[in-house]
Parts: sequence; C-alpha cells; structure tokens
Amino acid sequence: MVLCWIALPVFAFLGIFSAKYRKLTKDAFECFYKTTTFRKCESGLDDKIRSDISGTFLKFSPKTAKFVYKNYKLLSWVFVIVLIWSSYVGAVGLYNYLNYGNCNGPTSNKFCLLDPTGKNTGFSELEGDIITEITFPSLEENDPIIGPENAELTIIEFGCYTCPYTKQADETVQEVIDYYDGKVNFQFRNFPIPRHELSFETALAANCALEQEKYKPYHDLLFEKGEILTKDLLYEIAEEVGLNTQQFSVCLEQEKYKNEVEADFESGKSAGVSGTPTFFINEQKIVGPKPFKTFKNIIEKEIQI
Repeated sequence: MVLCWIALPVFAFLGIFSAKYRKLTKDAFECFYKTTTFRKCESGLDDKIRSDISGTFLKFSPKTAKFVYKNYKLLSWVFVIVLIWSSYVGAVGLYNYLNYGNCNGPTSNKFCLLDPTGKNTGFSELEGDIITEITFPSLEENDPIIGPENAELTIIEFGCYTCPYTKQADETVQEVIDYYDGKVNFQFRNFPIPRHELSFETALAANCALEQEKYKPYHDLLFEKGEILTKDLLYEIAEEVGLNTQQFSVCLEQEKYKNEVEADFESGKSAGVSGTPTFFINEQKIVGPKPFKTFKNIIEKEIQI
C-alpha cells in the first residue's frame, strides 16, 4: 500500500519520458486512490515493487534481500516519512529563499543550495564568544542617521567600513531609503572586525567627519573606496568632502571618539551581533547583505503598510 504512494510521483515523472512507466503510473494511481478510500488495492503493484526491490538486493546480498522482503512494510513507511519530511524542508527552504534570499531565513548566513554563489549569505564573523542573553538595541541620540531624520521606522545597522559584505549591503540600504520615501531611515553603528585592516581607524574617522557635520559624504566615500583604503586615504577623503583637515587630523590621531566606537561595539555584542552586517528592524534581525525583498517583507509588517 505505502509503496504505491511513493511509486505514484516517481512513475508519473518517468512516464513523461517513457511509455513503459505510463501503465505503471495508472496502476499506482489506482492503488493510491483505493487505499486512501479504505479499499483493497487489487493491482498487485505493491507486491510487484516489493519483489523487484528484493530481487535487486538478492544479486548482492541474500540476507539483505530477505530482510527487505520481510520488513518491506516498515521500510516503506520509513521512506514515506522521509519523503514527507524532505518535501516539508524543501518547501520551507524555497519559501525562505523567495522571501528572504536565504533557505534558512533572514537571520542565517549558512549555505543555501539556491544561492550557490553566497551572494545573500556573506558575513564577516567576529571571533570569540557571543552573548546569548539578548538586549535589543534602541535608538541612540549620538549616532548618525542615514536618510530622513523624522522617519516612521529606524533600522539599526551594525557594520564595518572595511567589511566587503557591509559594503555590499549599503546598496540595499539606499534602495530601502529611496523606496519608502521618508518612512524609513538607518542608524549606522560601528562594529569594527579586528582582523579587517583599518576597521577601527575608519570607524574613528567617520565619527570625526560627523563632528564637522560631513558624516554622510564621508561614510559614502569610505564604502566607495573600501577596496583601496589606506591610512593616508582617510585624510584625502576628509579633504575631498570639505572637512577642516587640521581639525580632522587631530581628532583621528588622538582617537577622540574611541569611547563612542567601543560603546557601539559593546551595544552590538549585547544584542547578539556576531559579525557584519547585522540589521535590527525593531526586534526582527537580518544577518548579511540580504536582498531588498527581505527588508521589504519585514518592514511592511512592522509599519503595517
């Protein structure tokens, strides 16, 4: 009985390519229909499948063939359970991918078969222990806002200027700001990854630019020049955006905003951030440079569009 249930989709698929399996598909459907309506299957397909499978094993191991023949009902139930479970897992994975760009959901950066290039799972992980007791981040007055100041919803981002995945996500950040036209903005929190060269220095430099009210252009150029950043380039960017370079140099060299950067970092760790980029939409978390649709699905639940 149960083997007919498995055989039906298999034979139906094979029947597309070969007439041989179309008769078997018809028998499997008849058997499936009768057994699901609590009637006896008279096609004999179940017994034929059992015999064929046992015969195949008989060529290699008579003991195995005997075991399969004797326990085929139990084994067929195991196959059905595995089929149902794998179908469920596959459906959940497909749903997550279509909605969040990852088979495992918005908070995961694990491998996804539907994303073989890892475009939506990139993540610069922090080494060391991660805090498990979560304190979700709240809006900070001292941290800069990217986008309209009086937006209905603020997304908090923990990022690193020298992280390639934070740079990749920055395109989506701008897309979200443009799409929601005044309703959504971002607050960028520095979360320097120690193994990334200049991660701490760039965070300090961005705060020094904020001091002179030139944060946004400086922030943008840090990402734009991320692949070629050097310590000297930090000063060149300052001059390019029109900062008082002497004031900027003193600020950077004296690490004036060291406490501010470290406070952002600790805030991220308290929120369970384990790498960059990580986003919080109220208490909903997004890990990695997920596509626009991931943000859209969560944002519209939060602000009830």
